[in-house]
Amino acid sequence: MTELGSRLKEAREQKGLSLDDLQQITKIQKRYLAGIEEGNYSVMPGKFYVRAFIKQYAEAVGLNPEGLFEEFKSEIPGTYNDDIPEQISRVQSRKQISTTSSKVIDKVPIIILALFLLGGAMTIYWFVSKKDVAQEPETKLESQETEYDESNEPPPVKEEPKDEEQVAGETDNTPAEEEPVEETPAQELVEIAKETSTATYELKNTDTFKVKVTASEAGQSWVTLQNRQNERFIYETIANGTTKEVDLTNQSEVILTVGRSSDLTVEINGKPFTYPFDTGQIVRQIITLKYTPGTEE
Repeated sequence: MTELGSRLKEAREQKGLSLDDLQQITKIQKRYLAGIEEGNYSVMPGKFYVRAFIKQYAEAVGLNPEGLFEEFKSEIPGTYNDDIPEQISRVQSRKQISTTSSKVIDKVPIIILALFLLGGAMTIYWFVSKKDVAQEPETKLESQETEYDESNEPPPVKEEPKDEEQVAGETDNTPAEEEPVEETPAQELVEIAKETSTATYELKNTDTFKVKVTASEAGQSWVTLQNRQNERFIYETIANGTTKEVDLTNQSEVILTVGRSSDLTVEINGKPFTYPFDTGQIVRQIITLKYTPGTEE
C-alpha cells in the first residue's frame, strides 16, 4: 500500500465509510477504489482515469485533491502516453479533409459552366418578355386621360370658423392618453448547458443572489461551493437537517458540487432548485451558476 493510499483509506475510515459506500457516492467501481488504496494503478482502464478517480475519492472523504496531487506527484502516473493516439487521429483527419477538398475543386469548372448556361437562358427569357409588353398599344391610356373633365368636380366645401367656446369644448372632451406602465420581469433561472453529471444555469432579472442548502433529517451530503478563483464559501459535510445560506450577490459565477444529492435540498433566492439529473441515478452532481445582476430590458 502506498502512502497516498494509506492517507485516503484513513480519511475514509474516519468518516465511517466502507468501499461499498464510497462506490455509491462516487459511482466508481469498488475494484478501482481498492486499487487506489493499494497503489495498484494497473487495474485502471487507462492512465487518464487515475487522477480523475483519485480526485473524486479525495473529495468524497473531505480531502483537498490538488494538495494530494502536489504532495504525492511522484506516486501518481502521468497521462502523456494517452494523448498520442488523439494526436495521430488528428493527423489522419487532416489528410481526409485535404482529399475531400481536392474532389470539390475538381468539380468547380462544371459548376461554373452550369451557372453560365442558366444565366444565358434567363437573359433570353427577359428579352422576350420585354418585347411582348412593348408591343401593347398606349393610345387607350391617352384617350382615357382626355375624357376627364374638370367641370364635373363638385365645388369645395367652405368651412365656417369656430368660436373659442366650441374649440374649448372639443379640447375638454378629448380623453387623455394613458402612459404605459412598465412591468418588471420576474426572476429567471435558465439552463444553458448540460452534460453527463454537470449542468450550467444563468440567473437573471434579480438584484440578489443567495444560495441556501439544507440536509435531510436523517441524511448527510458533502457540499462544496466556490468561485473560479477557488475561493470557498461552503466546504463541509452538511447533515441531520442542518442549513447553510450564503450571499453571493457580488459573485458572477460559482460552482456547486453536491456529493449525495438525494439528501440535500437547494434554494436560490428563496425558491426551490430542481436538480438537472435524477438523484436516484446520479448521486454526485456539479452545477455551475452564472449571475447577471439587475433586470434586462
